Amino acid sequence: MKSYSQGRALAGVWTKNSDSTNLLYLDQVANDDYRHLCALRDWPWLERSRTITSVASQQFYALPYDCDQVRAVAFTPVGSNMVYTLGQVPDRDSWDLLNINQYTSDIPEAFFVFNGQIGIWPTPASSGSSIFITQKSRVIDLSQADYTAGTITTVANGGLTVTGTGTAWTAAMVGRYIRITYGDAANLGDGLWYEIAGVTNATTLTLVRAYGGTAIAAGTAAYTIGQMPLLPEAFQDLPWQWAAGTYWQKEADKRAEAFLGAHGQPGNIGQAPTGRVKELMSVWSSPTTDLVIDSGDDGEEIINPNLVPRL
Repeated sequence: MKSYSQGRALAGVWTKNSDSTNLLYLDQVANDDYRHLCALRDWPWLERSRTITSVASQQFYALPYDCDQVRAVAFTPVGSNMVYTLGQVPDRDSWDLLNINQYTSDIPEAFFVFNGQIGIWPTPASSGSSIFITQKSRVIDLSQADYTAGTITTVANGGLTVTGTGTAWTAAMVGRYIRITYGDAANLGDGLWYEIAGVTNATTLTLVRAYGGTAIAAGTAAYTIGQMPLLPEAFQDLPWQWAAGTYWQKEADKRAEAFLGAHGQPGNIGQAPTGRVKELMSVWSSPTTDLVIDSGDDGEEIINPNLVPRL
C-alpha cells in the first residue's frame, strides 16, 4: 500500500524536486486526481455500511457525515430480526404524492434522498429501529504524515486489539492503516497493512480485520500508521503519477508524456480508456474475481406452444 507520506516522497523523486513548495503543489494535483478517479464509477471499494436509529414519528434523518450517494436502504424494526429492503422514490413529486395522507408504520416500504437527508415512508412508528444505509463514501484529501512514535508491545494472532508503548494514538487515526514491521526475529509483525477501527486510548487501538501474523508478546516492534487513499492497493500511486506528469508538463519537459501516458485517461465519448486507469476499470468492474454471477437456476421456462407463432 502507498500512504500519503510514501506517495508524496515518491512524487518528489519522480520530479527531482523535493522542495516544500513543490511538494505542496504535488499534494494539490494528486488530491484533484484522487477525487476524479473516485468519481469515475460506482466503485465497490467506496462502499460502506452505516446505521441510523429511528425516532418515533420522525420521517427525515440526516445522512451519515461521509455519505456521498445512497446505494441501498434496509430497515429492521426494533425488537425484530426481520430486514426489509426499501425501494427508492425517484423524485419529489412522487414523494409528495405518497405523503398526501400521513401515517406511521414499523414496516416501511420506501426512501427518498433530499437536501442531505433521507426520508422513510411510511414514517417509522417506533424509536430504536435500525435504518441500514449502503453508501458510496466521500473521500478526504490526503494530508496526514505517517506516524511512527513508540513501539508495538502486544497483539494476538487472530486478535483485534493492538497495544503499544511510547505511543500517542488519537481518535483521528480511525480509518488509517497500521503496519507492524516485518522480520524473521520474534515479536515482529507480518508487514501487512490493517485498517484501524477504533482508538481506545493513547496506547490501545483496535483493527477492522483480525491480525494474521505471529503473536507479539512483550515486544518492541517498530510500526507505521499511514493515511491511505481509498483506491485499491495496486493503484494507490496513481494520483502521484499524475502529479509528477503535471509537474513536467508545467516545466515543458518531455518526461510529462511518459508519466501522463502511463497514468492514462478514463476515455471520453467514443474513446476507450487508456493506461493504468483502463486497468483500474477492468480489474475493479466487480467486487469479486468471478466474472459470472449465477444463481444456479437454468433460467428456462415452459412455454405454451400454442402461444408461439409458426412460419
